[in-house]
Amino acid sequence: MIHLFNEDGNTLDVVKMNGNSLVFSSLRQFYEPVKSEGFAIKYVVEGIERYQLNGHSYPITAGDYLLTNDTCEGKVEVDERRNVKGICINISPRLIAEVIAGWKRPDTPFSDAELGSFFVSAHFFESGYRDTETLLGQYLRQLTATVRSGLAEQDSISDEFFYPIAEKIIQDQLPVFRHLRAIPGVKPDTRKDLYRRVQKGRDYINACFMLPLSIKTIAQEACLSEYHFYRLFKAVFGMSPNQYIIKKRLEFGKSILLQHRYAVSEAATQSGFADIYTFSKAFKRYFGFPPSAFLKGKRF
Repeated sequence: MIHLFNEDGNTLDVVKMNGNSLVFSSLRQFYEPVKSEGFAIKYVVEGIERYQLNGHSYPITAGDYLLTNDTCEGKVEVDERRNVKGICINISPRLIAEVIAGWKRPDTPFSDAELGSFFVSAHFFESGYRDTETLLGQYLRQLTATVRSGLAEQDSISDEFFYPIAEKIIQDQLPVFRHLRAIPGVKPDTRKDLYRRVQKGRDYINACFMLPLSIKTIAQEACLSEYHFYRLFKAVFGMSPNQYIIKKRLEFGKSILLQHRYAVSEAATQSGFADIYTFSKAFKRYFGFPPSAFLKGKRF
């Protein structure tokens, strides 16, 4: 019986199979060192778990998960008035290696020779993720729904349960692998620190792209000089910060027009453009047709 949503005391239900494991937890107080066995997925369903790993703090709240490999060490703390409920999945390096080997052919996008070593080394990017933003996160949401429905039983979990999880880890981490390689640097910790800063700048743009933004302001948020941020952002994401801002604004403007309730001038203003002319010109250059035609349903 799985006690994921048990409210009384501390409960850990563990299923182990061939180096992989699945843990359903319901905890009120919990203080333990963390040493990942293979790849650890720490998903919070309710409450908050606080991790200290490799010198970084990760407060993982409901709907978030932490992904690490076995180069990560630290501690986890749970101290709440109500039980914190979560799912921890450990995937063995052997299974990850098998999945990578099955995909690494010259005719696939997974053929990079350095990909396998990335997953099992200190180069791997341990980080927190939102469950709505990744393939693995969507899987965790579905698993949680199954548990909530009362359909999840320990004796129904087999080796096959872990295969799609390993596949989703690799698929989600491929862009991260390529982004990290684009950052010049020798030490893995330095490269990962710079990547976190660039991500912080991108997150700031994502939250504020409708407002007037300058490279100076964004770089300050990322704790980098203007040029250093510009150079790293372009290397990682394949476009300059300004190009990324325009892309976000245009995609948002298009989503507004899709609602069929707004004029082009309103879409321009709400998406952060100074005027309808600038918006229309940029829209046509990006999508291949003007917003007026899109609004009338002539082009999609």
